[in-house]
Amino acid sequence: MQLMNFTPPGPVASAFIDDRSAFSAIMGPMGSGKTSAVIFKTVRLVAEQRPSLITGERLFKLGVVRDTLANMKRTTMKSIESWFGESGQWGGGGSSAEPPFFKVGFKLPDGSVARLWYDFIGLDVHNIEQLAKGWEVTAYWLNEASLLNPDVKTFLDGRTGRYPGAIHGGPTWYGGLADYNAPDTENYLYDIMEVQKPEGHKLFRQPGGRSPHAENRANLPPGYYDRLIATAEDWWVRTNVDNEYGFSREGQPVYSTYSDNFHCGGTVLEPVPGILIKLYADAALHPAVVIVQFLGDGQMLVLDEIAIEGGAVQLGEAIRDHMATKYPGFAYAGGFFDPAAEKRGENDSDAENWGETLNRVLGLKGRAAFKPAPTNDLAKRLDAVKARLKKTVGAGQPALRLSARAVEARKGFNSTYRYRKRANGDKSDEPEKKHPVSDVHDAIQYACLDEGGYEEVSATEHRKNNAAAFGRMHVAKMKVRVNK
Repeated sequence: MQLMNFTPPGPVASAFIDDRSAFSAIMGPMGSGKTSAVIFKTVRLVAEQRPSLITGERLFKLGVVRDTLANMKRTTMKSIESWFGESGQWGGGGSSAEPPFFKVGFKLPDGSVARLWYDFIGLDVHNIEQLAKGWEVTAYWLNEASLLNPDVKTFLDGRTGRYPGAIHGGPTWYGGLADYNAPDTENYLYDIMEVQKPEGHKLFRQPGGRSPHAENRANLPPGYYDRLIATAEDWWVRTNVDNEYGFSREGQPVYSTYSDNFHCGGTVLEPVPGILIKLYADAALHPAVVIVQFLGDGQMLVLDEIAIEGGAVQLGEAIRDHMATKYPGFAYAGGFFDPAAEKRGENDSDAENWGETLNRVLGLKGRAAFKPAPTNDLAKRLDAVKARLKKTVGAGQPALRLSARAVEARKGFNSTYRYRKRANGDKSDEPEKKHPVSDVHDAIQYACLDEGGYEEVSATEHRKNNAAAFGRMHVAKMKVRVNK
């Protein structure tokens, strides 16, 4: 057969196909063309392999791994068959030791011949540890990778680059590919691709299905996503349609309006030169600080976080070292801290409180010193964050933008900062305390009370109270009229 003619479903899928990182993953909603993008990438990869020193052909063998062989046959293998038609050869699958395979050859524009070989592994049938010991592949494909055990990637990383062998000249490129819907933040892929970010690993994140920039729309039936969400629960829509990292169904997330694509996007933010950095702190035995800049258009950048175990002295030392190492040359000042930490020892009115100790260690005085937040009321603090998440500034930019460097803050926004569940299954009014996520989020709440945040939530509360009072007065007057 001739090399297939394929149009990528969108710019993100196109960038994924062009990338040659050692491990590349494409994450997107259902129907976004992820599977086709991986298939065509393998076609491109075999076309780029150096010709064999023996046969002159370009050789590439891909190990395709999925949770079950039945799911593989129902979806991935059917997609491969639809692309290649009857040009290839199916075989194998007679026993657990012999995985199904598909081989196809085609002629390239330069006249050379490429031979592509897919081996299909279902983890319900094949023992990946035993199979991997003798498996020799050019690369592997983790299909629906978020459903797999993290050990699978570990086993397969050591089996790539084995085909074609040295006698043929070896492969030009070898490595791993993956596709998946957005997982929750406890999934191993979130940890690898968003937190650890090892060298040679790259994530390509497609827009959500309801985004105006959604990919592969032209190949979907009209109303595809509308039908998907018609009866689906919010948690399912979040991951499978909107391509947002999911949350555990053990507890409802505190900030349901947070969108990782919009508010973070996996981008590491650098501080803006010439703008003061401000620090906001939560106290107690697990103190935390968030490092923030407020831009001229009203945007709040959460650049970084610090979370430790210890007291004000230890936190001050950690801040001093972190700022000197990560933000040299930037001026910084203290912002709000937990007002509960103002309390002094009962028998020693001259003792420093927590904030005073922190200021002393950092040498912050006057307007540059940490000061107690105007309130410790949880409802107001949460409302201040929610208000920022809902607002936009400038040309539709988020009023709160989060750097991927703030790992615990991001995990909390996505999933782990959630309301506690009571024994009867009802939602608690308070988020669960889970260190360090809850400590970092307390610090973010104090930051959102600054720069007019406290005044905004206070005014909103005042309007609500007035409206409620007016409603009660109106009902009382109606009762008087009825009684007359």
